Amino acid sequence: MSPPPPEQDKERQSNTGTMYHSHGIEVYHKPRSYETISDAGFNLQKLAWIEDKYSVQAFKRVRVVSEVTENIVIIEHEDDAREEQIEKQKVFMMNPPKFDHVEDMAELLYMHEPAVTYSGLFLVAVNPYRAGKTENTKIVIQYLASIAANGSNGFVGPDYSQKTKLEEQILQANPILESFGNAQTIRNNNSSRFGKFIRIAFNRNGDIRGAFIDWYLLETSRVHTQTLEERNYHIFYQLLNADPEMKAILKIDQKCPSDFTYTKNSNHTIQGVDDAAEYTKLVQSMNIMSISQQEQIEFFRIIVAVLYLGNTIVNNSYSRVEISGYENACEILGVSPVLFKKNLLEPQIRAGNEWVSQSKSPSQVKDNLDALSKVLYERNFGHLVSRVNSAIDGPHSMEGMSVSDGERFIGVLDIAGFEIFKINSFEQLCINYTNEKLQDFFNQNMFVLEEKEYKRENIFCDESFDYRNDLQPTINLIESIKNPIGILSCLEDECVTQGTDERLLAKITEQNLSNSRFKQDKYNEGFSVKHYAGEVKYSTAGWIERGKDPLNEHVARLFAESTNAHVATLFKDYAPSSTPVSATPMRQVDIRKSLYRTRKGGGNFHTVGYKHKQQLSVLMSTLRNTRPHFVRCILPNDRKRPGEIQPQLVLHQLRCNGVLEGIRICRVGFPNRLQFEQFREQYKLLAPELIQHEKDHRKACQILLHSVPGLQAHQFQIGRTKVFFKAGILGDLEEQRDIRLSEIATKIQAACLRLIARRKVTQRQSQDQLIRTIQRNSRIYIQMMQCRLWKVYHRRKELQYTFGTEDAERKKIDDLEQVLAASQEQLQELSVENQNQLKTLETQEEKMTKQQEELEKSKAFCDQLQQERDAWENKYKVLEQQLKETNEKLDQTQNELASTKQFSEEQAVMLAKIHQDIREESEENESLMIQCDELCKENNELQEKIQFLENDKTISDELQAELDAKDEENHKIWAEMQDLEVQHAERKKNEERESEHDMLQKEMIQYKGEIHEKTLAHTKIQSHFKTLESSLAKETEERKSYQKKNAQLERDVDMLTRLVQNEAKESRARAER
Repeated sequence: MSPPPPEQDKERQSNTGTMYHSHGIEVYHKPRSYETISDAGFNLQKLAWIEDKYSVQAFKRVRVVSEVTENIVIIEHEDDAREEQIEKQKVFMMNPPKFDHVEDMAELLYMHEPAVTYSGLFLVAVNPYRAGKTENTKIVIQYLASIAANGSNGFVGPDYSQKTKLEEQILQANPILESFGNAQTIRNNNSSRFGKFIRIAFNRNGDIRGAFIDWYLLETSRVHTQTLEERNYHIFYQLLNADPEMKAILKIDQKCPSDFTYTKNSNHTIQGVDDAAEYTKLVQSMNIMSISQQEQIEFFRIIVAVLYLGNTIVNNSYSRVEISGYENACEILGVSPVLFKKNLLEPQIRAGNEWVSQSKSPSQVKDNLDALSKVLYERNFGHLVSRVNSAIDGPHSMEGMSVSDGERFIGVLDIAGFEIFKINSFEQLCINYTNEKLQDFFNQNMFVLEEKEYKRENIFCDESFDYRNDLQPTINLIESIKNPIGILSCLEDECVTQGTDERLLAKITEQNLSNSRFKQDKYNEGFSVKHYAGEVKYSTAGWIERGKDPLNEHVARLFAESTNAHVATLFKDYAPSSTPVSATPMRQVDIRKSLYRTRKGGGNFHTVGYKHKQQLSVLMSTLRNTRPHFVRCILPNDRKRPGEIQPQLVLHQLRCNGVLEGIRICRVGFPNRLQFEQFREQYKLLAPELIQHEKDHRKACQILLHSVPGLQAHQFQIGRTKVFFKAGILGDLEEQRDIRLSEIATKIQAACLRLIARRKVTQRQSQDQLIRTIQRNSRIYIQMMQCRLWKVYHRRKELQYTFGTEDAERKKIDDLEQVLAASQEQLQELSVENQNQLKTLETQEEKMTKQQEELEKSKAFCDQLQQERDAWENKYKVLEQQLKETNEKLDQTQNELASTKQFSEEQAVMLAKIHQDIREESEENESLMIQCDELCKENNELQEKIQFLENDKTISDELQAELDAKDEENHKIWAEMQDLEVQHAERKKNEERESEHDMLQKEMIQYKGEIHEKTLAHTKIQSHFKTLESSLAKETEERKSYQKKNAQLERDVDMLTRLVQNEAKESRARAER
């Protein structure tokens, strides 16, 4: 067998160790493992992370060599052993390997970005082709439906199949909502572009009672605008890939996405997704939802109508706007193409007492078409959700469920996450504003849980611990309605006053320049907002048009009169009154209200930002009345590939979805906490002699903490069952513990090495002595063997042994007889000893019997004590349950107080609007006064004319006609005065609402106890109410004076009429004479 080559020999030696030969002795040396040395660094807390922005990995492993100053350390890079000086705050210490699989982050020594990112405490989405939130929502609903289906009691109904059908319908609601509300984005193939809150109600038996879906914040701008890497909503592409029969019914046969303006500039297909198969699943889900085929066709027709509206061509021919290609949309919607074109291009507005046509520019017409498409899609979507709710709401409505009846529901909220793109516009602001509110809700909830934990453990925290309002400056920057007003309020004002994007940006900058979360763009193209997830730059280009969302009301009224019942239902709020026009003429006030819906505070006009804020307010009110649990979903990579993780992307998502923000707020208080027994067992090495004989764990922890050098009192607190530490303190204790362990291990190693060395020395000395003895005996033996006398002696001894064998045998026999006699004596002695032992055993058995009886008595007594203990435990559980119910009642009371406070704020906003209406009416009253003065002047002129009309009959007839016209104007003024009286009655109703608000304020004060801030707010509201009442009283007096003047004016007119008639009669008489 040939020897191995040198390379293999070296490899084998490096893996198995090396052999060194010294004076013929082989000594084995264990190989040096760099991995073991690296892991050993954890014992002294020397390994750390530093941020690596230019690498695929988010952070880089380093080793801390030494500290230069308090703020500067020297690190050694792991990959190239390069040393570098770096700031200490940029070095993030690693947690030891023993913390890799902890279930609670509170047990980690260090909580920072790399520690959490590499802790393994977060579930990463396995399938990168679908969104985590949407998929997890479906999984939760499937789980709830499956466990409810296994219940013993069925659905409240005559048949078990009714329950099964309801659960199946709840599961099939998701495919319908995904088709109409989901779309492909840059990072997600199935992103929810609306927020949905699915409530599944249960009865007392734990069976599903029904379900209800609330939807929020639909991204309507996606209907007409997408990027090349994105898609419109799935339903557009599914219908364009439907079966030929359905496409023929919808008039889109031989059509594809590239044939429509709203879809041709988007991504037409998704890898791994078949739109035709998805359409089949959608139809199956609608059938299970009991949506008839005719209803399905009506829903689909609206989608096709939106596509054809997008294909409308707008041209500017000879300074006149013309449109073409709109006939298909009008046919599908069931409206007249002529009226549609007329109302779209030249809508009528009122100018004084006449109606005039207003011409639109091509860009305005295009904006109106886009707005109309968005409204059609949004209303169709809302109607579809209502139809789904009617199917899954069970035999009892969700509205009938009250707390007294045992309201039980589990809600799942799925909403778009935080977005940061290269160009962020108004839609990103709305989405990020929503996530800012949700993160603030998470902070509030975390604070409540931490506060309960601290109260339970009797832990004191100062005001610096209160992080509930950390995000409030950003929220105020976006939604504030008080000075300085927020971004959405500025947008609403500019949309109402027909402002521009430049003026909007100037106003936002002027109002919020002092806000620390606001930053002005140096190129004046937008602004930046510091969110919890980072700083986001927003571009304000096109915000005015997106905020107004201008809907042509004439076209909306035309849709309300559509021959298609579904379209007419979608726009029923624009439907005219059922009373014929000839029977009851429309009043002037009604005409004004219908025409000026875009005026601030009037009609149904609201900006997109205002509607977004109102929907978000409703959502937050719903969430505050629940017990929330938060799920964070992470996308592993943006290339949509399985088995690949991009650390930078994961870290970015951890920032955006609030995980790192949650860690930040946890670090504010006492993030690390350990049970007394656990802390004592883990850190008893720091002072073992002080706590050795202490039985109370709490006192032992106090002694142990006070004995640690450098540990200050404000860095920890001792509760009732746990020890709480500030961030990083537990790491210092762990470092001291590792140093202590290192010292102990060093001592043990030294003692072991000393013992081994002594054994080796002793063994060596024994070996040396034996070797010398053997050598000495060997030399003696060799000398004797060479001596002649020894040979003669040896020969003589052999002869002596031969002649003396008989004597030797006789001697052996005598020896054996002596041994036998001695053995018999020993046997007698053993028998006597055995009898004594038997007697001893009998006495011991009697003692054991007595002890057994005593043990049985003790067991009976222990059983009695155990029964008493069980009784006390049951009493303790009852008391604990009572305490839990009391805490729940207290939480419910706090929620009621919060809702009452919100109601008071809404009342204050309502009073502000009433005050604005009063000012507008005062302006109208002033205009009426001016008209009255003009009428008085005209009457004086008429009196002067009468003197010159005695002999002229034709002039008298003209005067009579003028008097008739004035009489008609007086009747109109009287009608306006009656309308003002009706409005005054409405104000009285508002005053009654204000009095009810006062009653609610008083009840709140009596129930919870008045605090200073609420007392001041209540006093201000009362003073405001008094000023409103005084202003209303003044207005009433002025109205009475106007009525008196009007009556006097009517009497003067009547007198003038009679004078003119008398003069006319006299002139006729003189003419006859």
